[in-house]
This record gives sequence, structure tokens and C-alpha cells, in this order.
Amino acid sequence: MISAEMVSSALRVQTVNSPEMQEAIRKWSDLYRNSASWNSGRIISLCLASAISREFSRLVLAETEISAIGDSYISLQFEKFRPKLPVIVEQACAMGGIIIKPYLSNGQIYVDTVLPESFFAVDFSEDTITSAVFPEQLVIGKYCYTRLEFHKFDPKKKVCIIRNQCYRSNSVDSFGSLCSLSEVPNWNGMQEVTVLENVDRPLFAYFKMPFANIIDYENPLGISVYENAEELIRQADAQWERIIWEFESGERAIDATEDIFRYNQNGKPILPKGRERMFRTYDIQATEKPFIETFSPEIRDISLFNGLNRIFQRIEFNCGLAYGTLSDPQTVEKTAEEVRTSKQRSYTQISAIQRNLEFTLENLLYIYNYYAGYYGLSQSDAVLSCMWGDSVLEDTDKEFQRRLQMVSAGILTKEKFISWYFHCDENQAGEYIPQSDGLFGGV
Repeated sequence: MISAEMVSSALRVQTVNSPEMQEAIRKWSDLYRNSASWNSGRIISLCLASAISREFSRLVLAETEISAIGDSYISLQFEKFRPKLPVIVEQACAMGGIIIKPYLSNGQIYVDTVLPESFFAVDFSEDTITSAVFPEQLVIGKYCYTRLEFHKFDPKKKVCIIRNQCYRSNSVDSFGSLCSLSEVPNWNGMQEVTVLENVDRPLFAYFKMPFANIIDYENPLGISVYENAEELIRQADAQWERIIWEFESGERAIDATEDIFRYNQNGKPILPKGRERMFRTYDIQATEKPFIETFSPEIRDISLFNGLNRIFQRIEFNCGLAYGTLSDPQTVEKTAEEVRTSKQRSYTQISAIQRNLEFTLENLLYIYNYYAGYYGLSQSDAVLSCMWGDSVLEDTDKEFQRRLQMVSAGILTKEKFISWYFHCDENQAGEYIPQSDGLFGGV
């Protein structure tokens, strides 16, 4: 595994990936992959970390309209990127952030998404990464080849320098010695040094979660949406194991003496076929128990599920989700005001993530514009258009009915209603309104 120390030594640069942050990133990754340290033996994962990340992604992108307006080539390239957003947002929520790195191939713009465990930040400005190293490893035959792609952005000179260094080793745990990029077919033809001028921003975009880094205060890397709920997630997994054990240990059984059954050729009692797990036999000579009795204890499911539900509510609070996202909504939210108050926390959290995502997409579209202009694939730039929905805070269907009633009552114009529904201005909304039929009282 490539470490920050290995990268720093090879390139003679200082990375910002502190040991504390590297350990936290490994922990978030294990939680996201449902393989936390306590998920062994009987304690299985409830997949809460991945579920929380996926729910945040769904809420961030609900009723969202994102597009690039302007140059047709750039708009088409950006449109190909949009379907990747749900996964990108989910992974960023889980890991605290993600780097989106566009590149050009055969006249088309593609993107690589790089998780924090696969890049090393070197410089940062205004709480965002400006220079970073992206390692890549390939095993060919008996050798392991490592390529270090170093993006160095100089905001004063407006220059981005991309360096590629290749190493050959007998082990994946060391770089070994320098070698030529041409030794690896996938990297043959890559330039060792590329200098790109008149660059206003780094040629990669970092999407970061909008939370304070409580692990390393001065570190520019983001933290996971479930960082404050790690212990609670462990408690939920453990509580679920107790619930499963309660049902398993409380299974109905029949304790019966062996001599009421027939015996097989090995001298063992023959239990009813398909019901073997229901019967437990014993030797009547060794106990004073009756010939047959039923084992059917009372199951404490209500108290156990109530305990799990309380843990879910603490997870929701610590992660910034509304009550009822994971927990049973019937146990909370009694009035309309309580519903709104509960959702307000989630709305605030989602809005902050959306602002960071919009900033990231603006940086990403700048890179699209730069590459398209640099390689002569377009003559003009495209601009970002983002429309964020409010479904996190309000029920869109109910709001639609309320506004429709206002139109019917004559206290809201049709133009304003259509403008709200289709996210357009009132002049465009007028085009949606059908013309009156002159035969029945029109002009």
C-alpha cells in the first residue's frame, strides 16, 4: 500500500495527509464497505454507513437540474458526466470528499474520480486543494509499476505543471527504481512533463463536505458525514445482534425423553422429518424432567426494538438527518411544526452540501472549457446552470395543490404558478398558457 511517506520521499514534497487523517480515511472506508472492525462473528453490519451516504446523495440531488449552457461540444461532454453524480456525491459523503479529474482522449472529455485513499494533497488555498499527487499501480509479470502523477498549480504565474514519474519494483509496497513510462503499454506515449499556461484554477476539482475537520483542524481534507456517529453505528450493529439472538434463543422447542421416539441403527432417536430443530431430547434416567414439555419463552422484542430505534435517532441527529430517516417515523413528528423543525436540520445540511457541489461543478466546467479551447475543440465557453429543489423541506405535491388552489381563487396568477413549477421566468411561463378559443367568449 502506498503511503504519504513514500510519496513525500520520492517527489521531495510534503503532503498534508497526516497519520491521523490516513487512519480516519481507512476507518471511513471500512465502514462504507460494511467491514468495520466489530463486524465479525455474530455482529453483522446493518450497512448504515453506506445507507446514510446514499440517502444524503439522494437528498442533495432530488429535483435537481444541472446542465452546461453555451458551446454545444462542451454541453454534450458535460451531459455525459451528469449520470455519474449520484455515485460521486455518495462516495464524497462517505469519505469526506472526492477529486474529479477530467482528461482528454480521442477528442472526448472523460473524468476520473479519486477517493482520499488514492490521492495525496500537497498544497491548498482557501480551504481547497490546489496541488496533489495521484499514484497508480500496475502489476506486469514479476514487476509492479507505479506511476506518480503530480499536479502542481502556481496561482501567481497561472501555470499548471503535470509531471509523470514511473517506478519499477518487485513489491507493491515499495516504489523501487525509476524507469521509463514506455515500459508500461498503458502509459506509453504519456509526457513526463506537461506545462499548461494561462490557467486560473487547478485542473482537477475537489468536492469537499462542508464540515469542520475535527480530526486535524488545519487539514484541508473533508470529513465523512458519519464521522460523529461511528460509535453509534457500532452500537446499532450490536443491538441488532441482540435482537437476532433474542429470536433465535426464544425459538419454540419441545423437550422430550429419548424413549418416546424410535431409534435408528446407530441407537439415536429418530426425530420427525423436517422438524428436527424443534425437538431436544434427553435421557430420562439422568434428569427428573417430565417425559415431554414445551419451551416457549416470552420474547422481549418491543424493548429491544425501542432501544434500536433510540440509537437510530441519535445517529440521525449526529449526522444531520431528519428524524424518521432511519428511525420509525411513528415515534416522532406529532405535529406539523414538529415535522418542519425535524426537517430543518436536514435541509440546512443538504443546502450546505449543495453549495459546495455547485462550487465544484463550476471548477469542473472551467476545466472542460480550458481543455476544449486548448485543443481547439470549441470556440466559446459554457456556463453552469444549477436549479436545486426544496423537496427536503416541503412536500412538493402538497405545495402544488396549495398553489393551484390559490390560482383557482384568483389570488395567484397563472404565470407565477407556471414559473414556479417549470423553473422559468414569467415571460416564458406565458408561452405555456393556451390561447382562449374565440368561439366561446375569447377575443
